[in-house]
Amino acid sequence: MLVFLAVALLGYFMGQRFPHPGEWIRRWGSRYRAAVVRPPGPWRWWSRLLLVVGALAATALVWPIIQPGDPVADEMLEPAEVAVIVPVVLVFPVAWALLGRSRPYAWRVAIALAACVAGWSLWSVTFASYGTPPNIDDGLRWYLVGTGVIVASATAVESWQRRPRDLLTMRWAAGALVWMIGVAAAFAIPVVGDQQVPPRDTILPLPPAMTVVHEEARCAMPENFGFGSRSCLRRFTVAATDGANVRELARRLGEHLQRTKGWPATWYDSSTAHFPCRRIGWLNPYELCLELRRDESTSTVKLELAYYNGRERVVY
Repeated sequence: MLVFLAVALLGYFMGQRFPHPGEWIRRWGSRYRAAVVRPPGPWRWWSRLLLVVGALAATALVWPIIQPGDPVADEMLEPAEVAVIVPVVLVFPVAWALLGRSRPYAWRVAIALAACVAGWSLWSVTFASYGTPPNIDDGLRWYLVGTGVIVASATAVESWQRRPRDLLTMRWAAGALVWMIGVAAAFAIPVVGDQQVPPRDTILPLPPAMTVVHEEARCAMPENFGFGSRSCLRRFTVAATDGANVRELARRLGEHLQRTKGWPATWYDSSTAHFPCRRIGWLNPYELCLELRRDESTSTVKLELAYYNGRERVVY
């Protein structure tokens, strides 16, 4: 009994001298919150800059220096592609860095935008392809639509109770301009993967003494055509009208394509030319390919045009 009374008295005096543990934790938490969590107020310039830097860091997964080069190096995003795509990805984070006004609301939206950028990067290097939808352009378009809606909605909510003269500032106008650039970029992204038949004017019109005796166009070709299952092909069968032999006809056609239509050619002999594929856009992975073949049995020359995408796989 004496021991129990001694412990009780000790506890009483200790309780009088020292605060309750729960009260001590509450006070410590209050001090920490006052020191670390800033009260509501204007969004500082360094916070805006931190959003842009964080969004840029979130795109690191698609940078060529980080992308693995195995199994095939040209399945990765090329440096020129990254140099174009990354600024486009940063358009809406930059817009919010200019449009955001007060914390902690602006910080919450900034964290959501940075998470969207990280999600786009991870999706691009894991699932995105260059050919079959959904491809890398589709992923970029979905990202722009989502982040554009987030920035527009957040700006409208934050500006709902503000006076018009408080909104019309140079920074707000710059942010609105950047937001509109992002919307334009979403509409400008090419729809890659859709089948397209090569145009006729890349070969026609032919010079005199030649005529097209047969023309065909087809899509969804078998793999043994060599251009991929999603490519479309246009084939011309050309004959001479002045009795020239097939070798002379092939030489004339090669010179016509090289001089008149701008196709670069490598000549193996006077009648055998090789034409490399040529790109049709900065962000469009499809190339327009041309092949010239002589048909000795019919004394004709066949010209085959096809869109070819040699990177119809995942980014890596």
